Amino acid sequence: MILNGSKFIRRPKLVSSANRCRIMNYGSRIMKFHNIIIFSIFSVLISVDQLSKCLIRYFGGFYICNPGISWNISISSYIFWIFWFFIAAILLFLFLKKHTTHYSLFIIFILSGAVSNIIDRIYYGCVIDFIDLKFWPIFNLADIFIVSGAVFLLVKWKKM
Repeated sequence: MILNGSKFIRRPKLVSSANRCRIMNYGSRIMKFHNIIIFSIFSVLISVDQLSKCLIRYFGGFYICNPGISWNISISSYIFWIFWFFIAAILLFLFLKKHTTHYSLFIIFILSGAVSNIIDRIYYGCVIDFIDLKFWPIFNLADIFIVSGAVFLLVKWKKM
């Protein structure tokens, strides 16, 4: 300790190279575990949405094939893919920049819903919507993932 006036100031402890390596390895293990959890959530959300759409189609439930975007708004496919590319690039940038658990989770919800709807668009040529509340446009689980992720992300940003 160093005497500075009437206060003692602690000197920072020196970290040996062996301890520094242990600390770095521990941090990288946490990041690997975090990435595995995030990827698992991403995969499960896409699987749940795709499974729900397959079950609805297989068992003959009510569904529509929505060729447009949200609320069946029609746009050209060229504009759609440009729009999708920019949104995905922004979300991936945010995911890489704000790599905290909350931000990662919210962005993964948005991306998993978007990817699941893209899978529909590629496989069926449209998005399968099957949840009809009668007072709201027809939607699917992927839309719920997108909206809930966006709302939670906005709430988190507003708190900052």
